[in-house]
Amino acid sequence: MVEAVGTYPRRGAAADTGMRVAPEEVQMGETFILSETIKDLMTLRSQLYSAAEYFELAYMQEDGKQAVVSNLKEYAVKALVNTVDHLGSISFKVSSLVGQRFDEVAEANLRVSCIQQRTQASQACMNKEGLTQQSLVITAPKYHKRYILPGK
Repeated sequence: MVEAVGTYPRRGAAADTGMRVAPEEVQMGETFILSETIKDLMTLRSQLYSAAEYFELAYMQEDGKQAVVSNLKEYAVKALVNTVDHLGSISFKVSSLVGQRFDEVAEANLRVSCIQQRTQASQACMNKEGLTQQSLVITAPKYHKRYILPGK
């Protein structure tokens, strides 16, 4: 039986040890793990079909049909447990990979948000500095000392 214990190493786990792993390599490794598990499940399916044919022939040919039925029940229970175990293993692997992807997306969103905040802060600072410099460049209008009074 296959036991689903532990978690997959995170994508950054290789970076922690000083090695760099290309995203393509990680994706190929994940695909390989899933394809191997699915192949095991398909092999199990063919074994179940073979066992069904064997028990059918044995039931037809044997005189002790009760023993064949008993063996069939025992085998069917073990096969069912093994199949459910394989499905649980696949489910665990897929949910681990999806969880990792969600974590990576959340991390990327956080990075983008930080970059946006920095951009907005620097833009505001540049706008403020530009207004200050423009106000220094503008010369105040000069008025004549003579005033024209109305009615004269």
